[in-house]
Amino acid sequence: LILISMTISNLINDVSATNAWHLEFSYIYRYALILLILFYFYSKDFFDKNLLITFILISLGVQVLDGLYQYIMGYDLFVHNIGNKIEGLSGPIFNRNIFGLLMGMGVIVSFLSIKFASKITLKILLITLLVLFIFTTLFTYSRAVWVALIASFLAYIIVNIRNFNKLHFFYFFIALSVAILVFFNIDSLQNRFIELIHANSSNRNEIWFYCLDLFKQKMFFGWGLNAWKINGLQDYANVHNSLLEILVSLGIFGVIVFTYFLYLVFKQIKNSKDFNAFYVLIFLIVDSLFDQSIISGKIFLNIIVILIFYTYLDRIRNDKKGELLI
Repeated sequence: LILISMTISNLINDVSATNAWHLEFSYIYRYALILLILFYFYSKDFFDKNLLITFILISLGVQVLDGLYQYIMGYDLFVHNIGNKIEGLSGPIFNRNIFGLLMGMGVIVSFLSIKFASKITLKILLITLLVLFIFTTLFTYSRAVWVALIASFLAYIIVNIRNFNKLHFFYFFIALSVAILVFFNIDSLQNRFIELIHANSSNRNEIWFYCLDLFKQKMFFGWGLNAWKINGLQDYANVHNSLLEILVSLGIFGVIVFTYFLYLVFKQIKNSKDFNAFYVLIFLIVDSLFDQSIISGKIFLNIIVILIFYTYLDRIRNDKKGELLI
């Protein structure tokens, strides 16, 4: 359905000046195909859920170490990308918000993994990673990621409040202590926090109101993929809001399709009773309302692919058990 909505919007609009068809095709070979490959190898027992989480933490761990290197040296280790505590950390990605997305994911995954660690050494390692991820997340200066993390942790508290114990409060105390300690000692962080409190949108309001004007002109099927590149405000590269991006690109039909897709994911999370995916999904949704691109954001979309894969793992395992019983 998502591909159908994209095809309709691209066909009825002049998208020759954009890479609309390439973006649509990339949904097939870059995301759908990768998802199918992951499902296949998982069904053949090449790896399990624990190994998946381990590799995610290792890859994010490499990124956080690179972020720390950039903080100390002024450039990252891999591509010598410039970054520091004044301008913000961006790792090897050349974008603070995208690097912040990765570091925010690191905060959530390391935090959720702590309670499953059976050995004390592993718990210490995960707590150390959590502190490092919090530190680098703060110094990306990505306010969208900060807000998304708060929303994700609020969701965690609401779901688990009845099961809280002293250990949970200890972990929250660690996270809060690191954040407060850093905030009160770094002027640049305080300034970004003040901007957040005062709802300084960095001109996003102008972008969003313009998007609404574009939407009113083509309400049902939008302007086609990557329409902002041609029809948007040329001073701003992105829409900075996933909902408005879908409205502008695919119209109301696209929003309905994406909403249905989101409903299916939420439904599967509820059926599997694995709310870890729920907390990550909340984080991604909130972050996408201020940054990231649901149409062309490669890293963001790949994270979504992994999340969908994780969400449906138990269903695949149950189906496989059913086949064995037959």
